[in-house]
Amino acid sequence: MISTNIHLSEEAQQILIKAAAFKHISVEDLASEILNEVIKDKLIELVQDTEIKAKCKPTLAGTEPFAFYGTPEESGLPADEWDMEKE
Repeated sequence: MISTNIHLSEEAQQILIKAAAFKHISVEDLASEILNEVIKDKLIELVQDTEIKAKCKPTLAGTEPFAFYGTPEESGLPADEWDMEKE
């Protein structure tokens, strides 16, 4: 079990308090119940999608890296900056 602090809007807090009173359970128990349900329903898809995507071949796998075969005359760099070995 994980204990954590969460931030709820004032409206959400009021709804949670009223719903817990209606169900005759504590606010903490109701919040835990709701979070467990939502996590299972909403986030399981995200986790499963991530696991499936991790097994797929990367999009750029097998491609060649970019290489620039230009000359100093074709470059956007000034001629004195073209040769990195000067310094």
